[in-house]
Amino acid sequence: MKKKSWSMFLFFVLILSVLIAFFFPEIKKEAGLLKEVQPGWLIAALGGQILTYLLTGMEYKYLLSVFNTNENPGIRDLSKAAVISLCFNQTLPSAGISGNLFYFQFLQRFNISKGKIFSLVIEELLIYYASMELFIIFLLCIFKLHAWSSIPVKTTLLSGFFVYPVLGVLILLMNSTGTISRLYKKAVHTKWLKKIFKLNTSEFHLNERIELGEIIKQHKQVILKAYVIKLLVSMADIFTLYVIFLGIGFTISPFFILAAYVATNIISLLPFAPGALVLYESSMTYFFVSMGIPVSPAIIVTLVYRLLSFWLPMPIGTFMYRKWLHAGHSKQPDAFAEY
Repeated sequence: MKKKSWSMFLFFVLILSVLIAFFFPEIKKEAGLLKEVQPGWLIAALGGQILTYLLTGMEYKYLLSVFNTNENPGIRDLSKAAVISLCFNQTLPSAGISGNLFYFQFLQRFNISKGKIFSLVIEELLIYYASMELFIIFLLCIFKLHAWSSIPVKTTLLSGFFVYPVLGVLILLMNSTGTISRLYKKAVHTKWLKKIFKLNTSEFHLNERIELGEIIKQHKQVILKAYVIKLLVSMADIFTLYVIFLGIGFTISPFFILAAYVATNIISLLPFAPGALVLYESSMTYFFVSMGIPVSPAIIVTLVYRLLSFWLPMPIGTFMYRKWLHAGHSKQPDAFAEY
């Protein structure tokens, strides 16, 4: 078992190394832009990104509380797991499946059933869609009340206004018919995913259904709290972008940042590359410029933000993943070895 786990870790590191090597010129360019940001504001931006992981850990903590299990991971471990999950999603393009599969393995160490974990993943995704929908409605109201507007941003927001509810309804319908369970089983039978995660697919029945409606009905307050925290996660990202702008001496309305952020997240729904590389950076820069932000600060802020939110978590997540594997072998009570 130890040999298999370490082979999985080495494969992950190999993929990460190839990805970094391929995009090294871009990473070097983004790192070089750090000197353009005043140190104090850069530290604040880094703090904003750390806050996103802590809040994500809190969100999962609330969602796990509905299952009344004897042993649940703490916010610290869930926050670390969020970093590792992000790492997998960024290095292994699988529409988020690789990150969710890590969460499966992580939560199974706490004797949480696969059905409950699967329910958690679906709930978190629906909460994310709902949070984006609220931001879209808010921004469309702002656009309507003010004379200024950006046609590309407005068009993208209108598209997202319809796309997120459609995706949410599709997930609910697929869950009610057991389609999600079947798709999951097919996904984990993918050779490279099955080889990396060493999954036992026979334990997950094809006809297993998750009663999301009952969970939401019985735990409305918990779901609402998780929803508010999900909104705060996005606000922490907005804060990061805002202080980077301040760090380069450029004053900007927070509404512009929120609009560019939400529009970029809508575009990044397209399965393009790991972490929506290139597509994300170009989209965010374009949306900033379309709202009247000069090209130079738009590029600097976008690239520095991506360095903090995309590239920096990779080596940190890899280190945490190694500790997680070690903790599993040493059978420590904590999900991660102490460090």
